[in-house]
Amino acid sequence: MARTEFKTPKDALDWLFSNTNYEQKPSFRYNTRTFNVERTDRILQLVDNPHLAYPTVHVAGTKGKGSTSAMIAAILEAAGTGKVGLYTSPHLMRLEERIAINFEPIGERALFECLSAVRGPVEAVTEMGPEWKPTFFEIFTCVGFLYFAREKADAAVVEVGLGGRLDATNVVAPVVTGITPISFDHTAVLGDTLSLIAREKGGIIKPGVPLVIGLQEKEAYDAIIDIARKRIAPTFSYEADYRVSTVTREGFAVETPLARYDALLLALPGSHQRYNAAMAVTMAEIAAKKMGVTITADAVRKALSNLKWPGRVEVWSEEPPIVIDAAHNAASARALVEALGERFPGRKAVIVMAIAQHKDFEGVIEALCEVAREFVVTTIDSPRSTSPEALAAVASAKSAVPVHVVADRRGALEFGRKLAGAGLLVITGSFYLAGELRAILVRERDAAVVTQAPKGLR
Repeated sequence: MARTEFKTPKDALDWLFSNTNYEQKPSFRYNTRTFNVERTDRILQLVDNPHLAYPTVHVAGTKGKGSTSAMIAAILEAAGTGKVGLYTSPHLMRLEERIAINFEPIGERALFECLSAVRGPVEAVTEMGPEWKPTFFEIFTCVGFLYFAREKADAAVVEVGLGGRLDATNVVAPVVTGITPISFDHTAVLGDTLSLIAREKGGIIKPGVPLVIGLQEKEAYDAIIDIARKRIAPTFSYEADYRVSTVTREGFAVETPLARYDALLLALPGSHQRYNAAMAVTMAEIAAKKMGVTITADAVRKALSNLKWPGRVEVWSEEPPIVIDAAHNAASARALVEALGERFPGRKAVIVMAIAQHKDFEGVIEALCEVAREFVVTTIDSPRSTSPEALAAVASAKSAVPVHVVADRRGALEFGRKLAGAGLLVITGSFYLAGELRAILVRERDAAVVTQAPKGLR
């Protein structure tokens, strides 16, 4: 059958979203039929293996893998690597955010061209049988790798989507891999112990390829080390090989096997980001050495102090204070609470939250209770949304603060702002909620700027 070409970018996106998207499914089986790395590999072979055209850094984990990936990309760019690709997921506001070079998202035209280029290979692989039909994430991963190759990227930092072993990104041949702190998330598919989850994440470890291990619970660490030893992968562990060594008012220091970096400042709030930074510097050093690039202290300082990573303990406004964070598991919620304590000491917050099904929403709520003045629980724009009534029941059981159910998300934002007044408002629980409400705030800000501009400039 002759293939019909896309006529418009909308046609291409409609086709992309017509494919199975496990990010939107309430439940699914986690096996080699639903998640098949070979499908991705076959598509990439048909477009000349773009993922092998540049050195790659591969990052898995539960907590902080997106922030760590962004820091690595920023450090490599600041060190003069050239064009540094960054592939992350999920996106906060726009799909294009997932694919970027030097933090500039892929444009509509380039996205259209790359989707057009992979359509034929996707259909050819699909014809191999029902089990060969690629998913949304597999196709989009191919698009990202193809875009980096077409733009002649000098390096790429790739964040794992789900797990690691069966993730579409696991086709890469990395110069260094990293596993950020592991905690309980996606337990229904990855396993209900830290060891099982760690073994899925550890699936990205490659024979002989250096592995940087973030601060881990012993159970997770032991599982990761076991895989690394079997694959003869050199390991660099937090504390033993690299660390945050000092923290003062003037900044913090990171020690790695190669150097010490003093007077570092982070644009991203929270002590957990310092640990992410230490890991990012170590991984960037290893990658840079493989590429013949020198990482200087000035490059690290510039990268970390200038990095903007929306939706991660993002202080959207100071007056009134609004914080946006996509904490969707208990560990991330605890990190958020700690960051709020540093940034807004002693202040309680109105919490606007929603979360997906199968997440540990009890753990998230329990962590947030420490800073909650009132809860406003709502929905996310997904079939996977936990009902606000279920969230309200847990919030009421775990705290004595008022809990309000507002199913409409815009209404939840408005009600939360009304309750907060001049006080602290925190939006959290899900990338979906953080992104949607952030988009509303962006539109309000932009409209206000236009309204305030002189008539001749409108």
